[in-house]
Amino acid sequence: MKKALTLLIGLNLALGFGFSVCRSDEITRDVSIAQTPQESGIVEASSLWIVVNMFTGRTSKQAVIVQQTLERLGAGGRGIVLPYADITVENMRKLRPAFLALSPNGIPWCRYKGKNGQDLANFFKALRVIIEDMRVPVIGICGGHQALALAFGGKVGPIRGGEDDCFPYGHHPTEKGRRDVYILKRDPLFLGMGKSLNLVESHYDEVKRLPNGFVPLADNKLCPYQIIRHPERPAYGVQAHTEYYMNSRPDGGILLRNFLDIARTYNRVVRHVDGPISPVSKVQGSGSANLGKPN
Repeated sequence: MKKALTLLIGLNLALGFGFSVCRSDEITRDVSIAQTPQESGIVEASSLWIVVNMFTGRTSKQAVIVQQTLERLGAGGRGIVLPYADITVENMRKLRPAFLALSPNGIPWCRYKGKNGQDLANFFKALRVIIEDMRVPVIGICGGHQALALAFGGKVGPIRGGEDDCFPYGHHPTEKGRRDVYILKRDPLFLGMGKSLNLVESHYDEVKRLPNGFVPLADNKLCPYQIIRHPERPAYGVQAHTEYYMNSRPDGGILLRNFLDIARTYNRVVRHVDGPISPVSKVQGSGSANLGKPN
């Protein structure tokens, strides 16, 4: 009960539900959920959640690892992997996912050409509707973090280049290994965590410019936009590979677990259902795995 109240207060503050003492009736009023989901365009949550494969193709090793990690952290219901081409407004209205997790990817965004490029552009358009109108919680991981920024008009480019440069990925990422990132603004995503996080990084590109209104939540000296959030919805981007963590360094797992709690609470309060996500009391480490191709 105490944890749920803490999370509700955090959501109230972080997502603009109002800054008064957080009573359930005030939350209901401030997020304007007097309307039913059908009247407001909000889509009620089902027990299904989706990992969006941001690589080209139907699925990828990275997307499956994200799926397995979220299952281990307590994302109940049924998790599936779908390619970004299948993430349309029509499909999401039918599936009513509890949340979306956008996977890492493996090539520069500027290299998505032809059908892959058109599918990506369509996905970006759909994602804005899914987040803002349908109110589906979202977390983007590494390349998924960059995809979230791109979908809302941000800029992504190589760390050692400009916004519109298109450099091929080499053998050694610009930011690789365990790095500290520093919290800039309190948020329910950081519940139970300190002022800095130790996370696994493996990427060449970075978010160069935030979308209008997006909130920077954490940074480090190399990349100023390590963790970001939509100004009004529980849609987060994390540049690090939070799917990799250990018992001795559990920050990535704690962050993902907090997102699952945020999604469950948001689905209950805003989408009128108890989500399928079950919290766990302890984050169990997944060890250190081969990251494969970074994004």
